[in-house]
Amino acid sequence: NEYKSYLRMDLNHLQSILVGTLSPDQIVRKSAELELGKVQQTQGYSVCLLKIMMTDIESSVEAGPWKCEASSLKAQSAVQFKNAVVKHWKVRHDMFHIPEADKTVIRDNFLECMIKSSDLVRRMLCVCGSTIAHEDYPYNWNGIMENIHGVLHQDDSQKSWLGALLLLHQIVKKYEYKKLEDRDGVNLAVKPMIGIFLTRVSQLQSDDSEEAAHIQKMILKIIFRLIQFRMPVELFPEEVFSKLAMILQQTMSRPIPAEVTEKYETEELAMCVWWKTKKWAMHLLTRIFERYGNTTFIAKEYRQMGNFFSSHCAVPILNTLVVLLADTTKGTYISPRVQQKILSYLKQSVTVSITWKVLKSSILEIIQNIVFPLLCHSNADEELWDDDPYEYIRMKYDIFEDYVSPVSAALDLLGEVCTKRKNVLDPLLIWIAKILAMPSDQYNPRIKDGALHLLGAVSDKLLKKTAYATQLEQMLVTHVYVDFQSTAGFLRARACWTLQKFSAVRFSDRENLKKGFDGVKHLLLNDKQLPVQVEAAFAVQALLQNKPSIKDILAPHVGNVIQKLLVVIRETENEELTSVMQEIIETYSDDIHMVAVPLVTELVKTFLNMLEEAAANEDQEDGVNTYKTMTTMGILVTIQNLLSAVSQNDKIMPKIESILVELVSTVLKGGIVDYYDEIFRIIQIITALRVSSTMWNVLFQIHEAFNRDGFDYFTDMMGCLHNYTTVDSSKFLSNPQYIEIIYNICKTVLENNENEDPQYNALKLIEVMIINHKGRIDNMLHMFMTLALDKLAQPLQTQELKATALLVILAAIWYNPVLAMYHLSKYKLPNSNETVEQQFFTVLFSDANVFMGIHDKKVAVLSLCNLIMHPEAPKPFEHMADKLLPFFVHLLKNLRVAYQLRKEEDNSENEDEDEEEVDDEEGEELESEEDDWGDKDYEYLMKLESFEPVDLEGVLDLQLECFDTALDDEDTSPCEFNAFKNLLMFLSERSDASKVLLKCVNEDLERDMKQLIEYADKENARKRSEQIEEEGGYNFTNSINVPTQFNFG
Repeated sequence: NEYKSYLRMDLNHLQSILVGTLSPDQIVRKSAELELGKVQQTQGYSVCLLKIMMTDIESSVEAGPWKCEASSLKAQSAVQFKNAVVKHWKVRHDMFHIPEADKTVIRDNFLECMIKSSDLVRRMLCVCGSTIAHEDYPYNWNGIMENIHGVLHQDDSQKSWLGALLLLHQIVKKYEYKKLEDRDGVNLAVKPMIGIFLTRVSQLQSDDSEEAAHIQKMILKIIFRLIQFRMPVELFPEEVFSKLAMILQQTMSRPIPAEVTEKYETEELAMCVWWKTKKWAMHLLTRIFERYGNTTFIAKEYRQMGNFFSSHCAVPILNTLVVLLADTTKGTYISPRVQQKILSYLKQSVTVSITWKVLKSSILEIIQNIVFPLLCHSNADEELWDDDPYEYIRMKYDIFEDYVSPVSAALDLLGEVCTKRKNVLDPLLIWIAKILAMPSDQYNPRIKDGALHLLGAVSDKLLKKTAYATQLEQMLVTHVYVDFQSTAGFLRARACWTLQKFSAVRFSDRENLKKGFDGVKHLLLNDKQLPVQVEAAFAVQALLQNKPSIKDILAPHVGNVIQKLLVVIRETENEELTSVMQEIIETYSDDIHMVAVPLVTELVKTFLNMLEEAAANEDQEDGVNTYKTMTTMGILVTIQNLLSAVSQNDKIMPKIESILVELVSTVLKGGIVDYYDEIFRIIQIITALRVSSTMWNVLFQIHEAFNRDGFDYFTDMMGCLHNYTTVDSSKFLSNPQYIEIIYNICKTVLENNENEDPQYNALKLIEVMIINHKGRIDNMLHMFMTLALDKLAQPLQTQELKATALLVILAAIWYNPVLAMYHLSKYKLPNSNETVEQQFFTVLFSDANVFMGIHDKKVAVLSLCNLIMHPEAPKPFEHMADKLLPFFVHLLKNLRVAYQLRKEEDNSENEDEDEEEVDDEEGEELESEEDDWGDKDYEYLMKLESFEPVDLEGVLDLQLECFDTALDDEDTSPCEFNAFKNLLMFLSERSDASKVLLKCVNEDLERDMKQLIEYADKENARKRSEQIEEEGGYNFTNSINVPTQFNFG
């Protein structure tokens, strides 16, 4: 009662504050906003907001001299409620969270609030529902599904249905990509609703109201979430699945109400709920057909359903969709997204024999009347080209646009049918040839654009088939090169694109190749329209990749091309253009030093300008900002490639470094985390061979960025931190601040980060520090060891993390056995009577398989050999004498195999480089009765049928092994096999306690040790032979007189 009384009192106060935040008076509004901030963490705050949304309020609400509309007050309550739930629902350590008593009230009333609220409020409540479901369902909200079912079962009002469906959708989305076993609970809860859903959709098919369309759309969305990742067959037995397929077909065949097409403008129709309903129906149909339509490859549990769909549903649905497409040729509207999904369904129909038999008779007509018009330059293209060429370029190269574009779907269908089915490509090429040969009085540049677009779409097929390939050179010369001078800009761009697609053509006349290259080079350098310049740049890249002779042709112009590319990249902000720059840098890496400094200067200028533009336009659409981010990332990658090309040049690198410092500082000091990965890579390249005084100052900036932005980017920093600790050891050790930075970063990661990947890297960095600075960091050794021991003392370690921590201690033993064992003895373990030395070696010897890489095993062997043979170091493992030598033998046997595998791998790579690439003639076309046995389908089935875990044992190139130490240099580091051989000789000569280690040797162990000694001798002989060969070979003298005659008597 006290709580309810408090809420009533607080409700009035909160309502007054909310009204004040909507006041047109800035002073009143600011005051109310400050007051709102004070009460946001008060118990009952979120409950009061919920109550305001649920309460029937008069048309306007007064608060002192101010009043606002009830709808505005509820909308403001919804905004504040959403913010509170998103920020404070999850329980976080040392942070405010909504009290459990408030959460209970909210959960109990949330469904009712969804039902009662307006569309505007519901949109914000959906965000809240997602958050609550993610955190609390099913354990703290287990009754919600039963309540939703009750509403759907008992309440026929459309508003109640829509509110319940919106909430159910948020709950089901949580499980969309979960494993089947993790979805059992939600599937069980939804199962009794499936029949209700399908019945309701059937009833609403004749209802043309917007509310009915919304309900149908939400039901289809929920079903899609249920089957998106895997079909829960228990929810869709044959009878239910049949009804679903019929409803989907009816949804697609049902015309849009006439009043709807009259109400909306053409460009608005795609966003209306009726077309969105069809979109979700197509999502379901394409997903079902792609996953389960091809019965050749289908997992066992889906076979019955797949056979039913193929036999009874696929063809009727196909016929319905073909009719829909045919209607568009008569001027009937179809939304782009629905058209894209229908074309995707047709693409799948090509691969399945039962649907292909139906489709093949009309496929040429579909290509000519549906696909081809999509490939032609359209009115919308023309408008965008003229009004906003920058947006035109962005749209054409937006990879996300490809997933939803009807043009991309049309190209996919075209490629699939021309590759997989017979008797399609030949008649299609005859038709295209007629278009290309069209007399001048019938010439239409848009039709020509579509014809070249179609040819480029099937270029892979044409290039592989000899009958076509021999005619392609003449096709380019006759029909493509002429359009380099076309008055239509889009046709000049298409000519460049076509040459790009056919850049692998074998030119019989070198002049024809040169003519094509000169054409695209001229357009890149001189054309006034940006889209043409962009396509010309990609054509240059393709020719460089496929025609080695182009390198010499382009060489005199490479400086001009690079400068032009910089301008185009800056103006268009096109991310893919940076790959063209990278191609040129790689191709002319030996000569790029001549333009490296001005090139980096321009790239940095472009990058910083784009950063300023992004900061000034933070309110732009997310898609635009994402596009800009990808472009700027591409610029940074280009800088990386350029640095790699000139990194050995001592004269140029300091100049480039001085230019890049501003860029690096801008990103690090500004905390622009989107570019951290690329910036740290740039720092890593700059510091790979030398670390200047300027770059030592950057280390402080890295430390500041780490402290400010947390641990998420530590793994990105790892490469440059490794350089700082290893490239110039004397300089690094000369300044205690440098060592302190590395120590503090590692300490912070290990003590405060729950993710294991950063912890691996931190421990690896410590190990590198210890090994590479042997004998020079005595005063820091105990601090580094303590970090690793603290990690080993913690429970719930993975094998990988345990191994990395053990290696730090082993590295310390390699560094100085006496000092390491002393520090080890001083470490105190909680709740243990056993010494830490004993515990450490018990853990170490318990599982040799914990060390997986070559480096790990080598460090373990060398460190223990160093410890045992050191006369002053304690050896607290005599009680484990029976485990020590077997431990050595196991590691060394695995090392021997690993070295052999590495050698074979290197030899295999060399052989692969020597082999010429041979193209396959062409993929086999299918008969009408055959289904496509595609690799992707096969891989998908195999993943469904069985899952084999990856065996990490024997993996050579582990992630952390790229951060090498002094022990990884094969030329200077000690040999672990020799170390073991010396250890055995040492033990055999001893009379003290160390000799006890040999008493546990049995016959098998003795044989293994003998083989390891023989291997060490062979390796020593091989290395001596290689050394002699490097020094000029063996020197044979004639100091011995060899007789010229022999007496065999």
